[in-house]
Amino acid sequence: MIDPGDPLHADLGKLLLSFTLGMVVGLEREISDKPAGLRTNVLICLGSTLFTLVSAKMSGPMTDPTRIAAQVVSGIGFLGAGAIMREGEHVTGLTTAATIFVVAAIGMAVGFGFSSLAAVCTIATLIVQVVLARMDMLVDYLRRRYTFRIVSSPDEKAIEAIEKILRVNGVRVMYHKVMKKESMYHSEWATTGPTRKQAKVAQELLKSEKVMEVTY
Repeated sequence: MIDPGDPLHADLGKLLLSFTLGMVVGLEREISDKPAGLRTNVLICLGSTLFTLVSAKMSGPMTDPTRIAAQVVSGIGFLGAGAIMREGEHVTGLTTAATIFVVAAIGMAVGFGFSSLAAVCTIATLIVQVVLARMDMLVDYLRRRYTFRIVSSPDEKAIEAIEKILRVNGVRVMYHKVMKKESMYHSEWATTGPTRKQAKVAQELLKSEKVMEVTY
């Protein structure tokens, strides 16, 4: 029979709650096919709770009960950094790293006895991952960033033509640079705007007599 007043039973209850909350977040990550999925999030949450429990039990009148638990934050920082990858101009894994950090915080909250706070944070995390992810996709569709790499004839009018095509289609140029290489102009244009407009820009650029190649 489970006795809530028994310290061992109380600790086992905290570990069970930690397992459950980590599984809830991890299941969403697994369904979304993210690198840190079900098992990773459960283990992070469980480990954080266990470290917190051990930290509290090993403390004495002259020691800080949060000393060991504080190291969890440093360790999770290294784990989260490993999830961040740079692919060209795009950085991926930031949300995964942030999720790892939050799951560790949830586990620590459970370990210190703030079960309600941990549960609320878990629900908030799901809202961010599910609801705000849809909003993020909408914003990304409306104002997506592209980098156009264009090879054109070595003529200033070619650059003017490219600028005009971008301007007419309502695509904002963040910055651009032009280099002359092998008797051709190689230009790079960082732009932002709706996806459909950027696709139209690529088509119109290819129709231009002064443009030889377009990649984006």
